Amino acid sequence: MTATKKSLKERIDRLHTDGVVDCHFDMPMDLYEKRDRTNVLATDYLPELEAGNIGILGVAIYIEDRYLPEMGLRVALDQIARLYAEAEQCPRLAICKSYKEILGARKAGKIALLITMEGVEPLGTDVDLLRVFYELGVRSIGLTHARRNAAGDGGVFAPTGSSGDGLTALGRDVVQACEALGVIVDLAHISPAGFDEILAITTKPLIVSHTNARKYYDIERNITDEQIKMIGERRGVIGVNAVLVSPKKEESTLDRYIDHIEHVADLIGIDGVGIGFDFFEFIYRQWPESKRKEVAAKLTTPQFISKLSNHSHARNLTRRLIERGFSDENIEKILRENWMRIFKEIL
Repeated sequence: MTATKKSLKERIDRLHTDGVVDCHFDMPMDLYEKRDRTNVLATDYLPELEAGNIGILGVAIYIEDRYLPEMGLRVALDQIARLYAEAEQCPRLAICKSYKEILGARKAGKIALLITMEGVEPLGTDVDLLRVFYELGVRSIGLTHARRNAAGDGGVFAPTGSSGDGLTALGRDVVQACEALGVIVDLAHISPAGFDEILAITTKPLIVSHTNARKYYDIERNITDEQIKMIGERRGVIGVNAVLVSPKKEESTLDRYIDHIEHVADLIGIDGVGIGFDFFEFIYRQWPESKRKEVAAKLTTPQFISKLSNHSHARNLTRRLIERGFSDENIEKILRENWMRIFKEIL
């Protein structure tokens, strides 16, 4: 190893010492589908998490169409049950419900898991169920995925066409209950009208756990420059997504991912940008071709970045940030510190 490569490796090691925060990962749905197995966290996940020095992971409850509406609540509870059972079998991971617990887990050398919810379908039309999920550990909630539910509409995977309606009465109740309980409100996937209404009825910092700039991928599921600025004005954080950096395969690169980071930082400052990798290729590859075609027709065909497709690749991102001139201080903010500020203030 040359002196230059050794120096770069040592710098990456130092930047990763306190761990990387990824605010969106579809782990619970995969654990549920593999519920006939044990030690899935240790065998299927831990090696990549450790290789990337992941310190905190937002793990999202998501209910697939095939379970709705009758099975939404049950599958969500089963996903959480599997998560707790698996965490008990894997002492390197710990489910955390507060900023204090996150700090304790990290001090003990554990990877902290923060349970999130992507779409409030498990609540049905009963906002009181939010308290149940809060007691189980849910600490961040996005109201919708792409589809409509009882809270509102998701943003479409096209430049136009999202519903002009804002939130429903249930959606407003859920947002206000989140603020009262100390649950982070996540604007990922919400329609533009819903985005505006959430801003209007909340006071705390808001996040977008996983999204991209419409400058590079112009679909309403992503966010405009004005929306980015609105999050910045509220001292929020935007997690940059590794799956929707471009509609074109040839442009879905690590450098284009960093272009999204730079664009957000240029608009609202480095304090407003974080990571929401949304690594999904491992699930996508498990699907039959028929399901992949269904997703392509309903949403889009995801374009995976070869050098940033799973958590073991997190160091590739840090290396490229260094090569593109980001300072250590700013890289630490992107990798970790900006999300930690949100956790400290709300959790």
